[in-house]
Amino acid sequence: MKKLITTILSIAFMAMSNSCSDFDEINVSPNDVSTLSPNFLLSTNTKNLAFQYSAFGYWGSKIPSMLQYYQVGDGYKSEEFNALFWVPGSHSPWEGLYANLVDVQAMHDLSVEEGNVFTEAVSLVYRAVFIDLITKIYGDAPFSEINQLDEGIVFPKYDRQKEIYETILIDLKTAKNMIEGIPGSEVPVLDGYDLLYDGDKGKWIKFINSLRIRMCMLLNNKKAELGVDVDAEFKDAAQNVFTSSDDNAVLHYLGSSSGTSFRGGPFNASELTYARRVSLDFLNSLRDQDDPRMYRWLRPVEKKWDRTIDAEKTIEYTDPLGQMFSVTKLPYPSGYDNLDTNLYVGIPVGNKDSWTSYNAGPQASSVEPKTTPFNTRLAEMYFQNANEYVGMDIITYSEVEFILAEAAAIGAFGVSDAETHYKNAIAASMGEWGIFEDYVGGFDFDDFYSQEAVDLSKAENPHERIMEQKYISMFFRAEPWFDWRRTGYPDFEAPYDSDQPVLPIRYHYNTPNPPDPQYVAKYNEAVERLEKTEYVSAPTKDDPRSRMWLLQGTNKPY
Repeated sequence: MKKLITTILSIAFMAMSNSCSDFDEINVSPNDVSTLSPNFLLSTNTKNLAFQYSAFGYWGSKIPSMLQYYQVGDGYKSEEFNALFWVPGSHSPWEGLYANLVDVQAMHDLSVEEGNVFTEAVSLVYRAVFIDLITKIYGDAPFSEINQLDEGIVFPKYDRQKEIYETILIDLKTAKNMIEGIPGSEVPVLDGYDLLYDGDKGKWIKFINSLRIRMCMLLNNKKAELGVDVDAEFKDAAQNVFTSSDDNAVLHYLGSSSGTSFRGGPFNASELTYARRVSLDFLNSLRDQDDPRMYRWLRPVEKKWDRTIDAEKTIEYTDPLGQMFSVTKLPYPSGYDNLDTNLYVGIPVGNKDSWTSYNAGPQASSVEPKTTPFNTRLAEMYFQNANEYVGMDIITYSEVEFILAEAAAIGAFGVSDAETHYKNAIAASMGEWGIFEDYVGGFDFDDFYSQEAVDLSKAENPHERIMEQKYISMFFRAEPWFDWRRTGYPDFEAPYDSDQPVLPIRYHYNTPNPPDPQYVAKYNEAVERLEKTEYVSAPTKDDPRSRMWLLQGTNKPY
């Protein structure tokens, strides 16, 4: 299903580009506000939330390479990304996430002052999503005392993860109740400032409830320790969650400036290195089930080894989505036994050095490292300023259906009919990537589903099957990391060049800066509440393989 592009606004652009008539309209707010309206902060905070949440799944984050969606091919920080040599402070989103919470707090305070129930409720939702992401990444984190400089709190305490979730679960329900209490089918917001749902009250309620069931599933292994009835929260929320991809909480890039463009496009990338190449393991997962999304996400090699020809020739290859590519076929060289002759070639997971010569055979010394033509790179859409299939996803209908399928499969929260939810989830993902529309000759979903590797009724372990398919469907999303940590699925192989036999389960905390004794003491308290696994050899517990509260006592993922 084609996605509509949503306009991304920011305060800076508003201030510089709105006409006088725009300001006249802005000053006639639904709440009779003649000063700064919380509507302004709503659009900015929505854009910030969508960007931050999705950016954690794209490059700039260590997660997609750890999840083995891709590997860095040109050698730039390949030790960190491919072999998972994570060091403190590297690619840490700590400061950016907390900076965004300042704007969320400002929206909340202004909303309370103005009596704007809708934007106050949204501020609770956005705070919950930001804090949820922070605590999932690090563990215990500053929360209850942040943004309180006026009260003299310079160095906030690190709240316990358990207490954080008890608070934000209730905040989400409170926000849902607040919006439900607004009369009518629309929420009071100025035209153009609700970037997610354009004032649609029903969609906002579904969005919040969908976030609630995601959080409840995250907490399922720890619900006995919480002071909130997680089962009741899930059941309450599940009554009104996303029911189609039209409900998706997604923003799309305009591509008109650096601030409205994808980070891989020309506005934000001075050089298109194509450094990121699909990993062999992920490619094999797609190939094993003849997954048509492979053709949306990836492009074929530009040069292909061929055992059936004697001379070089160029062909025009058309993939199942009707996309055309020029591919040069080369005679298979003598003296080589293991060159990949497929049209799509992934690179093995875990090399701490460059993969630039992989599969190049006798041309290894002559290829341009950053554009080597012998292994598959990501689709062209990931190097454009904007594309309908590259967006800022917060949560989607497909993810919601996978959550419900998992709940039914493990007997949680009173959900039933795992297979229906599972099929809905996969079909929704196919729709979101335009497979039904663009597949040449028509896409037969039932034929795809009936495969041994897909059909849930043919799985020895339905829970594992659901999580594996969710992992594939959430390409370039961060949620599969959190899913893997609490379930152990998919069963990832550790990178062979890594100094550890297992994958990371958290980020290092940012080192206290400035190193004020109060700040250091609070940081040390949080670190001491972590739990070392057998894979932590450093003296400190602040290690990527130490367990936060969410994982303590669960024996997951290791």
